[in-house]
Amino acid sequence: MKKIKVGIFGPEGRMGKDIISRIKDYDNLNISALCERKNHASIGKKVCDCIITDNIKKFVESSDVIIDFSIPEATLKLLRALQNKKVCLITGTTGYSTKDERSFLELSKKTTILRSFNMSIGINLLKSILKSCSQKIGKNADIEIVEIHHNKKKDSPSGTALSLAESINEGLEQKGKLYYREKSPDRKRKKNEIGLSSIRGGEIIGTHTIFFFMDGEKLEFTHTALDRKIFSCGALDSVEWILSKKPGLYSLVDMLS
Repeated sequence: MKKIKVGIFGPEGRMGKDIISRIKDYDNLNISALCERKNHASIGKKVCDCIITDNIKKFVESSDVIIDFSIPEATLKLLRALQNKKVCLITGTTGYSTKDERSFLELSKKTTILRSFNMSIGINLLKSILKSCSQKIGKNADIEIVEIHHNKKKDSPSGTALSLAESINEGLEQKGKLYYREKSPDRKRKKNEIGLSSIRGGEIIGTHTIFFFMDGEKLEFTHTALDRKIFSCGALDSVEWILSKKPGLYSLVDMLS
């Protein structure tokens, strides 16, 4: 059986290392290339019979599918290297600006991209549930999202929290305006807004709680990540699926549906 060549972009990061450790459980996948940013201490290091390189062009040419868990600046360089290449991209990197977001849309016209702020099955099922709830009760509820992550996470609110808010808005007739609570904690809540609160501390992998406050009752959904393997396995599970798709911008919700 011919194995799919998988390139790991950011192999020395926490997620990159976890993906490398778990890919052996997938008989149809093989690590073909590893790439880190320029001047990284691991350049030249041998991992899984691959030498870590900083040559993005050669890295792309050695892969059928690239899995990316890096940082926005590095991913944007990768997007440029993917132009006019028949290589699929699976990315879970977060923290982009509005301008950066347009780079994904432009590349997806010719490249197949699966982009998910959270690769866990549970979170992506929750997104479908939230859309359904907001369709039925959203206009009569105050909606709040609280996310908790480890003390080393840089972006706030998390990409997952923003994607959950997006799913809620997909179900609302009148979209709620996102409001970050820490910006003005003493401000009175306005109608038709979705509140976002972030907490950073300890080694929490990720907990997201969504509240629908209604007259006389409260509906609450919580997802807690107990092991990072849910993210790496979600990415690896999607490799074969993304190869079967035409160019476009997809999410894990698309795969599950």
